[in-house]
Amino acid sequence: MTGMVDFAIVGGGIVGSAVARELARRKAGSILVLEKEPALGRHASGRNSGVIHSGINQKPGSLKARMCVEGGRRAREFCRRRGVPMTECGTIVVARGEQERRVLERLLEMGNACGVPDLQILTSGQLAEREPQARGAAALLSPTGAVVDSVKFLEAVAEEARSSGAEYRLGSAVIRAERGRLWTAEGPIDVGHVVNCAGLHADRIARMMGVRPDLRIIPFRGEYMEVEGLDVRGMIYEAPDLRFPFLGIHLTRGVDGRLLAGPSAVLSFGREAYEKEILVKEAGEMLSWPQFWRMALSPSFLGLAWQNARTSFSRRAFEREMLSLVRAPGPVRLRPARAGIRAQLVDAAGRLVDDLVLERAEGSTHVLNAVSPGMTASLAFADYVADAALKGDAAAAKAV
Repeated sequence: MTGMVDFAIVGGGIVGSAVARELARRKAGSILVLEKEPALGRHASGRNSGVIHSGINQKPGSLKARMCVEGGRRAREFCRRRGVPMTECGTIVVARGEQERRVLERLLEMGNACGVPDLQILTSGQLAEREPQARGAAALLSPTGAVVDSVKFLEAVAEEARSSGAEYRLGSAVIRAERGRLWTAEGPIDVGHVVNCAGLHADRIARMMGVRPDLRIIPFRGEYMEVEGLDVRGMIYEAPDLRFPFLGIHLTRGVDGRLLAGPSAVLSFGREAYEKEILVKEAGEMLSWPQFWRMALSPSFLGLAWQNARTSFSRRAFEREMLSLVRAPGPVRLRPARAGIRAQLVDAAGRLVDDLVLERAEGSTHVLNAVSPGMTASLAFADYVADAALKGDAAAAKAV
């Protein structure tokens, strides 16, 4: 037995660390963060594009929309205050034809409804002034979009959590969980309240505690390429397919000066299969779920899956997709940068859950869906999670 803590947070990524920071700042009691990796940022929090999203593609009125706009503002303020490397370059979404121009108009409506400030439709001439190599008859500019060093952002949030009294135990995977007690390899821990922020493994922790066994996380791998030979100054996105929670391949100039293109979005046969390996046990579990087949056999999903599989397994197809957004003045060189895995929640009907999902049970609170823009939303979402954990009010938690 390792003692009693008031709050145990499972997962030390950006959401878990933001929640730990918020609870510690409120002096809620003793707080222990259990992170299974030996360092922070080994998964989604350190394997993303580093974008602080403005919220233009979020559904008005959704929890994610509210958290993204407010969270983005807080994240930018936090990074300025703490000196976290950040470039406030704005986000540009290009329209390459009339159909995509209509998507821009829809994004403008959605962004205005969500409270995203200072949105502007650019003409082709105005687009050329901001991004000379961008292709587009028009574009939507969202000035509050920014790029950050996501690992340094996480580390700064965790540092504030620690300085406010939270304890971190790295290399401490939760192997069993029930109401009032967690187990790691070091033994059991008595817990007043568990906050499940386990990301790719959040549904597993929830099921251990008897919470929402009907929901499953299905992993999607996204791959990034480093690009040389293009002069992109900030962020260039294609007009998204608003039926799906994926943004397609886009270009992002990181705070380190490197230009990244990606990510693709393909099924991953393992929750941490970053090298395209097949983890047989996890793949078998996924293929045995009825909701997986309900999702996978949907005609619209099959079309999306085929398109993304091509860009994942063919560098030529990836380059063609990327160069539909920009004009290359000469040869372009691509090399693999990194891959991340999206912890996509799927409901019993096989539908991809787009909104943030928080479930509250007796003695526990579970963050079951915090996919992109989870990092952007994290500081605002931490307030929401802390409120639910402290109030013990099921009405404060969002269900699917």
